[in-house]
Amino acid sequence: MYSDESSSDELEAVRTKRLDVDLEMAQMHTKADAWHAVRDRGYCNHGSAVGYLNPPVYEVQRLLKPGQLICTAGCSTIFHDDEDWYTQLDDPMANPVPLPARTPAPAGK
Repeated sequence: MYSDESSSDELEAVRTKRLDVDLEMAQMHTKADAWHAVRDRGYCNHGSAVGYLNPPVYEVQRLLKPGQLICTAGCSTIFHDDEDWYTQLDDPMANPVPLPARTPAPAGK
């Protein structure tokens, strides 16, 4: 603490930082709930993918051409490139892909 500060200044700063963290955590929980809601409705959220590699490490990489990625979160969608994957990762319901062996809810709801 500096000589021109009182303990109340310090306590207020601590409280403000805690409130900021609480708000940030609430935002993160909201995003996580939306992320999981996609899968709960029966659609893939494309949460993981592997890219082309020669020689392949994983069998699914044999399906890919240079620059492509394949979803490993359940749907095996092949993406043209990193940008294509990130676009669908950011909004999986823009082009919904049903998870195999699940009956998805209507995409518009």
